[in-house]
Amino acid sequence: MITRSFEISLAVSSLIVFLCAGTGFAQIKPYAQNPNYWQYDGCPILLFGGSDRDNIFQWAGDGTRLTDHLDLLQSCGGNYLRCTMSSREYTSDGYRWDLLPYPFARVDGKYDLHRWNEEYWNKLRVFLRETQTRGILVQIEFWDRWNENGDSRHARFGWYHPPWNPNNNSTYDWADSPLLKPGKTDFYNAFHHAAVENDPVLLPLQRRFVEKVIDEVIDNRHDHVLFQVDNESGIGDETLEPDPYWARFARQYAKSKGADDIFVCSSRRFHWPTPYKATTFQDWDNPEVRVPLTNAAFNFSDISQNNGVSGQTQYDNILWYRSQVLEHGARPINHVKCYHFNWPIGGSFGRDRTSPTDAEAGAKFWRAVFAGAASIRFHRHTPTRPAGLREGFGLAPQGQRHLRSMREFVDAVHVFRMNPHNDLLSERVTNEAYCLAEPGRQYAVFFTGDGDRSVQIELAPSERSFELRWLDIATTCWGQRTTVSSNGDNTLKASSGGHWVAVLTAANP
Repeated sequence: MITRSFEISLAVSSLIVFLCAGTGFAQIKPYAQNPNYWQYDGCPILLFGGSDRDNIFQWAGDGTRLTDHLDLLQSCGGNYLRCTMSSREYTSDGYRWDLLPYPFARVDGKYDLHRWNEEYWNKLRVFLRETQTRGILVQIEFWDRWNENGDSRHARFGWYHPPWNPNNNSTYDWADSPLLKPGKTDFYNAFHHAAVENDPVLLPLQRRFVEKVIDEVIDNRHDHVLFQVDNESGIGDETLEPDPYWARFARQYAKSKGADDIFVCSSRRFHWPTPYKATTFQDWDNPEVRVPLTNAAFNFSDISQNNGVSGQTQYDNILWYRSQVLEHGARPINHVKCYHFNWPIGGSFGRDRTSPTDAEAGAKFWRAVFAGAASIRFHRHTPTRPAGLREGFGLAPQGQRHLRSMREFVDAVHVFRMNPHNDLLSERVTNEAYCLAEPGRQYAVFFTGDGDRSVQIELAPSERSFELRWLDIATTCWGQRTTVSSNGDNTLKASSGGHWVAVLTAANP
């Protein structure tokens, strides 16, 4: 049954706006009473979702494939998607770069980088229109390094097919820029250093592409988009350039079109190759941690790579980062990717990733929210390679169950008045339970299934009683309501294994 609170939350999410009032659109900004979250027109909103592709806009035009996926996400209560602007396709044989359209028109067998491919841009237009209609927020990534990576001589690599490869376009040749070298690229193609080097050939064309993406958002009055510079960016020196360059450029260009501002983040890799060898997330000396907070080019955060960490450490890392955020000016902390696999900070993608249980993969989603995340999205559930590790729940049935339960939970509390409060829990073992609270008014405790599934919670002393309800995350079902006293034995015990949330709300707030 669709509850009234669910209808209200969808109505609010359908109006989410990431372009400020200068364009005449409604405004989205950090929630005034708790800037760790977003608000729209005074109404706070938690962003959460899942999808089976990163570049899901490419599904537009493939029958009802796109709209079916969006409808499924909406039916689960989700309101948040990732959208890379790439042309990488996932197949049973691995990645391919020759199946999807690119942004530029092909003339006589060569791409003309001064002419747009309307098929590509029409896909984006349909995607933006359909997501806006459903109140689904989109986080667009301008660059995806996998699209320009590998070897220009071999079709199994991303750099072989795209228009930016001089072999494939009529606009420039290998000799026209020192950043263009035939053959194998570095892990981060020097092509992406054009902004750092102020390359007279590549940079104007790259800028034109970024401008076009922003044009499609602003000119078509799409009010539900935020931006990310790159996917798993590890490029640059300790300044992280060119990431700040692209954030500055995008925001300045949007302002030149009449927008007060747009929101842009950098989401860094935290794994080789990076400008700093990281072994832990909690390291302020790491520019990948420090610069996105101290460089004014960025106006929100995304720390998705921390979701490769498991258990208590994932949660502790978010709280540590949150403390750094608060010292430098509170802002929303997004997580556009919630991985299934474990990938320790600084670890090798090929050697150090492991596959956790489905229970642990789902717990990552909830721990992030209970640590104060502003957004969380299940990463696609395709394997990295055939028979490889699962990458995420996406919108598979497991992901759908978590989304539905998250919607029930968010509608049952005012999460935006709550803060992480594990200090209120005792008789707790590592990774057993996590607490959000507005002390004296409302409390929520997420149980992972670890330990004996029983903790003590300290309720603020008062004459109030509290209504206790239990949400079974696996079935999205609430248990019977009971009443507890703030002065009694406040033991919370889940009735069985698996994931549960206990919600206590003051009877007379």
